[in-house]
Amino acid sequence: MSKKFFVTLIVAVVATFAGHNIYQSQRTVTMSDLALDNIEALASGEINPNK
Repeated sequence: MSKKFFVTLIVAVVATFAGHNIYQSQRTVTMSDLALDNIEALASGEINPNK
């Protein structure tokens, strides 16, 4: 196969990899204060000092 094909393939792979990394870094999950308070309330009774 020609050298031009390999160069095109390498450029496509690098562009795909870079695009995926940019997408992953910009994706953030934020939780509301209400959801965080609910998690804290549910977890508060899990510590048993009698053990």
